[in-house]
Amino acid sequence: HWRDGVVFPGPRVAVMRAGLLPSAMLCGALALALGFVPTRIWGIAVAALLFGCAAALLLPVSPDHADAIFLGCWVSTVVLAGCVHLPRGMNRATALVLGLNAGVWACLVARVGGGASNLLIALPLVLLCVPARWLVLTGRGIALKVAASWLLAIGVMEMVLMLTPTPGYKPDHME
Repeated sequence: HWRDGVVFPGPRVAVMRAGLLPSAMLCGALALALGFVPTRIWGIAVAALLFGCAAALLLPVSPDHADAIFLGCWVSTVVLAGCVHLPRGMNRATALVLGLNAGVWACLVARVGGGASNLLIALPLVLLCVPARWLVLTGRGIALKVAASWLLAIGVMEMVLMLTPTPGYKPDHME
């Protein structure tokens, strides 16, 4: 946004650099991926998610690491969203690793982007796996693949924007 010849960060920066939306998208991507696996695997993934969050609460985090943390979150979102396209879904080991990974990044992003209390809103989104599984079992899994493709596209876009210098989003030599 331009005002008096000065670029001000737009709403995308405020929302996408806050801890709530990236954490929520990550938990939502996990839920969509779990929709394509048997329900016996859900417990492993959800327990790993919660364990990853608890472990990440113990890690030291500084604002200097925010870019790396957000990048890790977006990469994880892309990977999880891509899992809906696996022919047989995730197996137990994959669900364990990706659930743990999602928990760590969701917690770190929440801590860097506004506080771990954002997790109270983001983590329950993993329960979307219940209606997601129903959609898959009733032959409507394509809706999940479309939603996951949107999450994948947003994650890729955010990674590219982080790695590309965009005027107005970061301090430069003119300030």
